[in-house]
Order: sequence, then structure tokens, then C-alpha cells
Amino acid sequence: VVKIVEPLVKVLRLVDGEKLAMGYIYEAMDQAKEQIRAAYKDMVAKYGPIWEIIDNRWNNQLHRPIHAAGYFLNPRYHYRAQLGEDQTGEVKDGLYECLERMVPDERQQLEVHRQISFFSRATGTFGKNLAKIARDVDQP
Repeated sequence: VVKIVEPLVKVLRLVDGEKLAMGYIYEAMDQAKEQIRAAYKDMVAKYGPIWEIIDNRWNNQLHRPIHAAGYFLNPRYHYRAQLGEDQTGEVKDGLYECLERMVPDERQQLEVHRQISFFSRATGTFGKNLAKIARDVDQP
């Protein structure tokens, strides 16, 4: 039971802590699920029902596009290329849904999109040595 609860308690501590959590929640939930799977030695019959409970709660109550956007824009995760193909679509969908809500003007949306492209390719300011060094140090 401890091996199941401990990863979820870490997520709760993250959300309840003093540190800004938005850019970390998405990854923390993913890591918690992976730790639960490892605790059950990849036996789907054992971890599957637990994942289903987590996914139902996450998808119906907790997961919002802003979490996906925060994850995408967190340099600590973005530049590690950890996004799988299934996550890439979901994460980018969340990012652009947030963009459309927060920036109603289409010209401004295009400018933000251009800057996101610089961020993704680590060009311009995002490609400078200091920006690269700070990826794992600074909070997003």
C-alpha cells in the first residue's frame, strides 16, 4: 500500500507546497503512475485498476489545458525530449487551447506562436548559453 500511496502523496505535497506547481503537476502525475507501475513489476492486472482510478480523477476533475501548457513551457521537461507521441498531441492541444483563451487577438496569437517556436527550437534568447544553463535551475 505504501508503494501506491507514496507517489501520490508526493504530488499532493507539490500542489500544497509554497513552490509554484503549475509547470510541474503534469510530470508529477506521470511519474507517480510510473512508480506505481514499477511497484507492481509491470503487471497490468495489478496496477491497471489503480491507474484507472487515477486517470478518471485526473481527466474528470484535475487535468486542465493550463496544466498541459505549464508542462510544455517548463524548460526542465521541454528540452529533455521526454514527450511521447501520445503526450505531444495532448500537451500541444492544451497549450493552444490556453493560448486561444488567454489571447483573443489573432495577430497576438501568431506572435505568441512564433515565440513558442523559438522556445521549442531553443533559438534566439532561448538558445543563449545562460538560458540553457538555467533550464534545470530556475522555476518556470
